[in-house]
Parts: sequence; C-alpha cells; structure tokens
Amino acid sequence: MEGGTARHMDAKDRALIGLLARDARQPVVGLARALGLSRSATQERLRRLEASGVIQGYTVRTRPGSQTLQAWLSITLRPGATCVQLVPAVLACPAVRICHSVAGPVDMMVLAQVGSVEELSALRERFAGLPGVAEVRTAPVLAVHAGA
Repeated sequence: MEGGTARHMDAKDRALIGLLARDARQPVVGLARALGLSRSATQERLRRLEASGVIQGYTVRTRPGSQTLQAWLSITLRPGATCVQLVPAVLACPAVRICHSVAGPVDMMVLAQVGSVEELSALRERFAGLPGVAEVRTAPVLAVHAGA
C-alpha cells in the first residue's frame, strides 16, 4: 500500500489472513514461520492489511472481495486410505475453512476460500497429489444462503 491506495493482495497476504482467521491470537513469530517470512516482513504485511482496511479487527473481518472465491472440494480416497491420514495435510492449507469427513460416495468435503480460479486450481492439484487420494471434484460456491 502506497499513500493510502489499496495494493493487490498476493498469496502470502491471503495465507496470512487464513492463519489469523483460524487463530487471531497467534504471535507474529508463529505467523512468520508458517508463511516462510521474517518476523519484520510479516509485521509489515499486517500493518499494510490493517491500514488498507482489509483487516478491520482481530476477529478477522475481511473487506468484501478480498478473498473472492469459495469452493467445496469433494475428495474420494483410494481403498485402504483413511481421512485420519489425510486431515493434517488438508488442514495445513491456509485456504481451508472447513474439513468434514463424511459417509457416502465421497470421503471428505473441504470448504476453501481463495483469491482466484488459478489458486483454486492449484489447491485442487495439491489435494489430488496427496497420498491416498483417488479423486478430487470441485464445486465453486455461487451464493451463500443462511438459515436460522
């Protein structure tokens, strides 16, 4: 961000927001380690995200459109593979918001939030390459309807 104008959010910014959304009380050192950045670089990103209004508080409220694409990824496992084996690798992805082990024709349902179709494609390929994964299907969210 320069002179009060918004800057484009990159993958590290979105990953930082994802980490904070999971636990907004993480120390900067822990965030930096998870992002593969220095403490000062991470602190500078936080300052810019706060100054631009992307981060409005530490319940982490993001500006609409700052993470624009949600999708459900349906993961089917190979025979012998288990969700317990796969869950740690899935939850390690900052884009993952929810991970459910389910019964039925698929084994896991993962809700992810990313900034672009390209990032969604990369996430899908990442999951497809995990040991024990037979198939990954992707369903982008078109609208969210909340009930009581």
